[in-house]
Amino acid sequence: MKQGRLDKVFNLIENKGLDAFLIKGADNIFYLSGFRGSEATLIVTRGDVILLTDFRYITYARDIAQGIIIEEVSWKKNLLEEICGRYSIKKIGFDCINTTYFMYSRWRETVKNVDFIPIEDEIERIRTHKEPDEIDTILKAVDIATKAFIDVLERICPGKTEKQIANEIDYAMQTLGAEGPSFDTIVASGTRAALPHAVPTDKEINDGDAVIIDFGAMFEGYCSDETCTVLIGETNSKLKDIYKIVNDARILGLERVMPGASIKELDSVVRSFINDAGYGEYFRHGVGHGVGIAVHEPPAINGSSEGILEENMIITIEPGIYLPNVGGVRLEDMLLVTKNGSKVLTSIRKDILNIK
Repeated sequence: MKQGRLDKVFNLIENKGLDAFLIKGADNIFYLSGFRGSEATLIVTRGDVILLTDFRYITYARDIAQGIIIEEVSWKKNLLEEICGRYSIKKIGFDCINTTYFMYSRWRETVKNVDFIPIEDEIERIRTHKEPDEIDTILKAVDIATKAFIDVLERICPGKTEKQIANEIDYAMQTLGAEGPSFDTIVASGTRAALPHAVPTDKEINDGDAVIIDFGAMFEGYCSDETCTVLIGETNSKLKDIYKIVNDARILGLERVMPGASIKELDSVVRSFINDAGYGEYFRHGVGHGVGIAVHEPPAINGSSEGILEENMIITIEPGIYLPNVGGVRLEDMLLVTKNGSKVLTSIRKDILNIK
């Protein structure tokens, strides 16, 4: 049982005047119980924690979720109504970001005399503060992804396709111990590098291309996330110019990461640098985001974000410039916010990756 994490949920229940909290988000359930499966509901009452799952996962759940009550769901009985009656639950919060409207409607129809109160991203916010074991696990994911990329880097050459490169990175990460990629690996070359989240295709790499490679490993339920841009042979001066601008913006962002820093101002500083260089309209996504159990989780680092960076958050800094019909450059690092500043967790050189 993740007692320290659950204590924060108990406090949330108390502070919001609830009798219990009903959780459907798979990442939140994993965070609080260690269980991950396609069928799961976690109910945190003021005293007990109950995991509902079906017959496929019962044995696994009892093994992995020690100290938590395991209940098998069945179409023959209304288990949620039964539990609400057992614990005298009249007011139950639910993570509305991860709950479908269909599920919410079904609860309303089948569980009588209980008020369902939508709670937004409270648990996701709890997850932003990484514990020492979480940081160690993320570092292992970073190490796997780094070794995989370095192994594949020397094989990126004209004639290779985007799909081949993506598959080789994914295979290398799994060979090194990853459960798989933490997201669909992005490889975008030539003019396709102007597409920030391009899906790899059968397009061949050509001399003169910029190749954006966005990759990460999943290890023991935690993610890494890093982006490199590789220049193949002699690229045109425009690509070299934006590469330097993006790299300088990246360094500026890294220097501004520290506890107490305004998230909105961090985005503004990096964005303004690119805007002043004349490419503001070609940088349209956020400067970064949190990373943990999910590859994208709070805090989102963009112009509409509120709040400050806090110790033990793990975030990315990932500026980019994407020029239609020319190509693009994105460079991304992961950082841990420390007591006195920050620590860059990724180690691949970003200044110039040029394969002659």
